[in-house]
Amino acid sequence: MHDDDKRSDRRVPVRTSATIELDGRRVSGACSDLSAHGVLLILPERLNVGTHFDVVVKAAGGGIADLRATGMVVRVDDAGDESYEHGCKLIDVS
Repeated sequence: MHDDDKRSDRRVPVRTSATIELDGRRVSGACSDLSAHGVLLILPERLNVGTHFDVVVKAAGGGIADLRATGMVVRVDDAGDESYEHGCKLIDVS
């Protein structure tokens, strides 16, 4: 999380699995926080800023429904352990 963050939406910390679909393949990772218009995904590969993808974030704690959305990568940081933090804008939530 960045201290200089100026976003207007409150982020909710979560730790649940997430899967993105990109170029006809699936990449599994984790979601570490959600907001009304964004998500922070931890993935084993680095995606380029501007990349569009479909994502399914599993409902934490056996919740009612998974989050399904189209997203776009807006920033990428090295998360260590051969993984990357992807700050993503949610474009279309279904």
